[in-house]
Amino acid sequence: MGSLQDVLGRGDRGKDEGEEVEEEPILKQQNQRFCMFPIKYQPLWEMYKKAEASFWTAEEVDLSHDVQHWETLSDSEKHFISHVLAFFAASDGIVLENLAARFLNDVQIPEARAFYGFQIAMENVHSGRASDLR
Repeated sequence: MGSLQDVLGRGDRGKDEGEEVEEEPILKQQNQRFCMFPIKYQPLWEMYKKAEASFWTAEEVDLSHDVQHWETLSDSEKHFISHVLAFFAASDGIVLENLAARFLNDVQIPEARAFYGFQIAMENVHSGRASDLR
């Protein structure tokens, strides 16, 4: 199996005007492939396993000292941090919508769907934690 670029059929050269563009392999219909195994796209599977290994839950993050630390900040620091947290809370929702509405609908390769499905789970954790911090 080649690199991820090879797996997804992406080369460095662009398409000439008028040249027919091939459909991305990751988007091609896979009607006959409902089982994950045997793994067909190893680089995609490895990306999924890497994401799986980095999983964390909101409860694992100790926020017990945050209020005490927050009180030591200046008003401008609090303002800045509040806006950063608001940005991330909103951004996670946008990422979730894009993943759910586009990627899982369009992507056909089971290994890629596993990765995107896991990314959705992680975005839910991020969104929940960012909302807790507001």
